[in-house]
Amino acid sequence: MCVYILKSNEKWIGRVIACIDLNAFYPSCEELRDPSLKGKAHAVIMTDERKGEIMKGAVSSCSYEARRYGVSSAMSLSKAKSLCPDLIIHPVDIPYYREISDQVMNAIHGYADTLEQASIDEAFLDCTTKIQGESPELYAAKIKNTIKEKCSGLSCSIGIASTKSAAKIASDFEKPDGLTVVYPTELKKFLEPLDVGTVAGIGPKTQKALKEIGIDTLGQLAKADVQKLKERFGKNGYWMWKVANGTDDEIVAPRTDNVSLSTENTLDAYTRDKEKIQGHLDELVDDFYQRVKDHHYLFRTVGIKLVRTNFSVETRVTTFEEFRNDSESISLAIGRLLDKFELSENRPPVRKVGLLVTHLVREEIVQRKRNAQRSLLDYYH
Repeated sequence: MCVYILKSNEKWIGRVIACIDLNAFYPSCEELRDPSLKGKAHAVIMTDERKGEIMKGAVSSCSYEARRYGVSSAMSLSKAKSLCPDLIIHPVDIPYYREISDQVMNAIHGYADTLEQASIDEAFLDCTTKIQGESPELYAAKIKNTIKEKCSGLSCSIGIASTKSAAKIASDFEKPDGLTVVYPTELKKFLEPLDVGTVAGIGPKTQKALKEIGIDTLGQLAKADVQKLKERFGKNGYWMWKVANGTDDEIVAPRTDNVSLSTENTLDAYTRDKEKIQGHLDELVDDFYQRVKDHHYLFRTVGIKLVRTNFSVETRVTTFEEFRNDSESISLAIGRLLDKFELSENRPPVRKVGLLVTHLVREEIVQRKRNAQRSLLDYYH
């Protein structure tokens, strides 16, 4: 296990957020099914051909041993084989991977005040209350051990920080089987030398635009004029500046609310183009909002879902402080949420998009509460 702890003598202040990243998840699942694969170069292939008959396709994910040969996600099978002639291959088996993912989420749920499953192999845990004064590094070690014990030795990398974005960066810091804890007082020091591209949500186009104005690192971004960033990048500029300063306050939002509405659409052509994906999502807004309105719901959380060509599902959400009942809140959330997906060439393209709203309540319930509060205020006046 790789351990990196950036710590001061001061007590942890603020939220405790953990990002759990299941290392090389699809290949690791195949190793659970066939332990003889451990230590070998093998890959999971996106293909419509059966096991033992695979002649074409693309790499969905591969073991770390295969990566040492230069094999990577989205690479054609022929290219992967040329780099690693002895590469062992298996077709993608999403139902099986979901079973293992569900086992992991069930195993770690008790460690979280709130658990947000971001994708099949990644989750955020807000542990602020549950940790109860225990050191974050020991708490994270317990989570890792629980996953190994209850999920047949499966490994993961964990990042712990006081913000969601920093926890995600920390989870990527030491791989595989890493544990990185960044105390709040050391957060800016940790972020300062990192490239702006380490932030989930700052894609290649934004990176290029930042570099054009002399911003290469998060330290430089933190010191930039926030007004100029807002003028150049809109709301995203302010969000990036907060991330670089370690002050962003996005909450960990659960994915399994009792009440939610969603809609989705399969694309005519697979794509990684952000503008095209946003266009497809924008087309869903009006009809989707009408459904929310027809049910007389108010909502607090808006999310978008992307289904890749390898059938992996990724979801990103944003939660408002107050309940909303307007379509603009859905529309405005789409662009910002899309920035949090990796749409580069090394990731499978998108085949389906979806919108969702959660934290739903009936309008009359909210109005009833407001009326009750007014009555109490009148009483005390």
